[in-house]
Amino acid sequence: MIRAILFHIIPLILPFVVYGVYLYFNSRAGGDKTWGKTSLAIATISGLLLMAASLIALGLVSGEPSEGTVYVPPRFEDGRIIDSQIVPAEKKE
Repeated sequence: MIRAILFHIIPLILPFVVYGVYLYFNSRAGGDKTWGKTSLAIATISGLLLMAASLIALGLVSGEPSEGTVYVPPRFEDGRIIDSQIVPAEKKE
């Protein structure tokens, strides 16, 4: 569970950390050391885009294996509704 949370939180926070490190080194060199509204907006949008990309990547690489399984849709049988299922496919030899 913690891995899934970190998988989504880290991409969201990463642009803020990178910009904070940039501001730290910029202030040591005598530059500006404030967070501007534009910088925060760009970091927020970048974080949200990275988080969306991580959600898409997780959706593409996780889940049930599609090979060797068959989806059986819900059906009405003997006056009852039978839920959908994913069952192993019958092997043809």
